[in-house]
Amino acid sequence: MKRAEGAAFVATLGALLAVTATSVDIMIPAQPSIARAFDMTESAGAALVGTFSIGYGVGQMMWGPLSDRFGRLPVLYVALAGFIIAGAVCALTGSFATLLIARFAQGFMGGAGPTLARAISRDLGGGTRTAQALSAATVFLGGAPLLAPLGASGILVIGDWRWIFWTLVIFGGLVVLSALLFVPETHPPEKRSAPSLRQMGRDTRQLLVTPGFLYGTAIIMAVFFGYMALLGVGSAVTESAYGLPATLFGPLFSINAVAFIIGATGANRLAGRYGISAVIRAGSLIAGAAGIFLLTLSVMTPPLALLWSGVVIFQLSFGTLLALCTARALEPAGRIAGTASSVMGLVQTLLSASGAFVAAGLFDGSHRSLCWIMGAAGILTFLLWVKGRKYL
Repeated sequence: MKRAEGAAFVATLGALLAVTATSVDIMIPAQPSIARAFDMTESAGAALVGTFSIGYGVGQMMWGPLSDRFGRLPVLYVALAGFIIAGAVCALTGSFATLLIARFAQGFMGGAGPTLARAISRDLGGGTRTAQALSAATVFLGGAPLLAPLGASGILVIGDWRWIFWTLVIFGGLVVLSALLFVPETHPPEKRSAPSLRQMGRDTRQLLVTPGFLYGTAIIMAVFFGYMALLGVGSAVTESAYGLPATLFGPLFSINAVAFIIGATGANRLAGRYGISAVIRAGSLIAGAAGIFLLTLSVMTPPLALLWSGVVIFQLSFGTLLALCTARALEPAGRIAGTASSVMGLVQTLLSASGAFVAAGLFDGSHRSLCWIMGAAGILTFLLWVKGRKYL
């Protein structure tokens, strides 16, 4: 019988959390060649990320409530099957319009991965067990921006852009197989309900005024906002202000991924020893320190190494806080963990987009916009912890 424990179970949760991140990050090296293949400007390739993100944002609001009604695994299998089919269409199509539609569908279906991974983790009972499962699984999420672009570059050496989508098809199949083998149904029939739209609205409103959910989600929003500013203008800053070739941004960015993984690994190990609240406090202090440091750098012209050290410290706090604050936010969700996970995911998606857009709007060719947004996000994270520490 499958059991909700062990390395294989946690690895599968990690793969589910990383479905969307992998699907986005693996596309980055292939976007120019895809645009050229359809006789379009290279910037058109960015639409593949945008359509995927829109599909993800819309879809995740459906998967959580459905899993509350029908169970986690049936919904997960249907969504992953759709993810695989959409990937195959992307790989086979000869039309850019069809590619965009299939990419939207891939995001719509792929949103079930992280949404249900969070809900399954909450089904474990909450508290330290949920926090440690999420922290361990989050390590895999941190590996996506480290490995996916490098893997995609290798794929493009031996094949064309269509192999990127075939890789996602294979990845989806492996996740399905792993879920079949290692993930039990954590939401049995006796706990299920058939929520109406009115009930879902009531549940959502109740969550939004529940302090644990409110402050946990707010901290996640703050660190995501800063992180997406980095994704939005990080490469532009290093190229325009420091003359770093675009080909070297990937290795530089990988340092951030390592810092995120270190933070997630440390959170997993320390939460059991010192308690979740103590580790969240430490992560918030690190975020606040990074914020002050980056805002200070905004009024000078620092060398790239100094600027990036502030970015890396912020990423360390991001890795430390993400899983533990997610666990705290889901703690009061109980029977509606799926719905709560969907609400949380939607908020993260909206903040992800706004962080990148705000940073891009403020970008003036220097490092300042990056320092302003990430610095403010770090300080806000600390202030949110101060305000809500008794609930975290």
